This record gives sequence, C-alpha cells and structure tokens, in this order.
Amino acid sequence: MQPTIIINPRTVPITDRAFNYGDGLFETILVKDGQPKHLAQHIKRLHLGCSKLTIVKPTIKIIESAVRKSIGRTKGCIIKIILSRGLSHHGYSFDIKTKPRLYVIKKNKNNIVNNRPITLGYSRYTVSDNSYLSKIKHLNRIEQILGLTMSSKSQFDDFILLNKKKYIIETISSNIFFYNNKNNNFDFYTPDLTDCGVDGIMKNIIIKFLKKNKIKIVERKIKENTIKNYDGAFICNSITGIRFIKKIDKYNYKYPDKIKMLFNEFIYE
Repeated sequence: MQPTIIINPRTVPITDRAFNYGDGLFETILVKDGQPKHLAQHIKRLHLGCSKLTIVKPTIKIIESAVRKSIGRTKGCIIKIILSRGLSHHGYSFDIKTKPRLYVIKKNKNNIVNNRPITLGYSRYTVSDNSYLSKIKHLNRIEQILGLTMSSKSQFDDFILLNKKKYIIETISSNIFFYNNKNNNFDFYTPDLTDCGVDGIMKNIIIKFLKKNKIKIVERKIKENTIKNYDGAFICNSITGIRFIKKIDKYNYKYPDKIKMLFNEFIYE
C-alpha cells in the first residue's frame, strides 16, 4: 500500500497522526542547481525510520517523483519530506490498513550559510537515551525545541546537547566532529550515537570521505569535560554543510587553512 502524495500543501487534515501525535518521519533536503543533494541517502534513512515505526515504505521511485514535482523549475530551495502514518480517529490506536501520507514541501532557502566560524554553548536541557529511536528523524522534536528554549541565545550560534551521563550527542540541528592536529596530520572524532541522536546525512558523507582518504576517524563517546583535549571542531548538516567552531563556551579552538582545504567541497557559501 503506497502513500497518498501531497505536493506543496497549504493545509493538513486535523485527523492526521503526524499533526496529532508526531507519528511519522521527516527529511530536509538541499536543492542546488535544480538537483536534490544526497537524495538517495535521505531516502535510505527515511526507509530505516519506516522499519522502526512500522510505516509502509514509499518506493524510491514514488519519493523521487514527488520531490522533483515539488522542485519544479526552482534552482535553489529546500525540500521537506514528511511521511505520516496517515489519518485516524481520536486515540493512539490505528487501523493497520491506515494509508500513509507523503507530504513534500518546497521552502525558500534563507541566505544564512556562510563560512564564518561559530561559537557554541551548552544547553541546560539533557536529551534522553532511547537506542531504538536513535539515528532516525522521527517527527517528535520536542527535545531539540527544549534544548533551544532552555539556552541563553544572546552569545552563541548553536548549542551542544548532552545526555544524562554528560556525553556530547550533537547540537540542536547538527552533528559535531572534533579533531587533533599533529604536524598537519589530522585525526577526527565524532560522538557515538548508539543511545540517542540523529545519524546525519552529511556526517556519514564526511566519515566516508575521511575513510576513503585514509584519515583516522573514530566514533566514540565524548565527555563534556574532555573538549580541551582536542585542537579543533566543526558542526555539519545537509543544509549548511560544514561550519568551523572557534569557541565552545569559554574554550577556544583553531581552524588552520589546511583543514579548510581538506573539507573545501563541504563548505557551503
């Protein structure tokens, strides 16, 4: 049973489970020169989420077609895919024959991306461990919203989210990498997301890039109090690419030209 397709909608039915319960998944895709970047990887993660939430997977062909219809002739924009379990009456239960709904929404791309180094603070909100839901992009983002609202917005560009064990997970909307520089030879480290966090598309592209170039990359648990052990850091997501960090709270980082050259293709202007 394939989903009902809704392209660039202006309204959502009040009985939609995505609206009522956050019962669904989403992906956010950058469109450049009329082409959706990394669409295959976004579909793969969406399908992983479908398996975990037991929502029928839309075929790759259906998703690709819907995305391209939404883009139309636009050269640069952002596409948001929302896959809802479908419509149902009051209550958490649902009919297993409920037909999913695939919303594909085109948004203007704000000119917020630049290569200016950023500063990070720590959110006062700690995220919950849930290994079953880790790595996917389900619709319930209340922890990210709380992470932002429980933070001092005045002096920082983004905020690091910790779990209850004080391990760094990610920022509000990005994954994070740390690195050490030994005579212009770099080693990279990024948080292990087994217990919680979103397995970012750009994060995995960068990991694949580093492995291809035989550069050390380790996914591991990173404690808040160990950030002083690293020479530098950056955040990344599929919309903004890489953004280098000049400061986390009161700790300063360096970002040498060589590392900018290494990741040049992932630094979006």
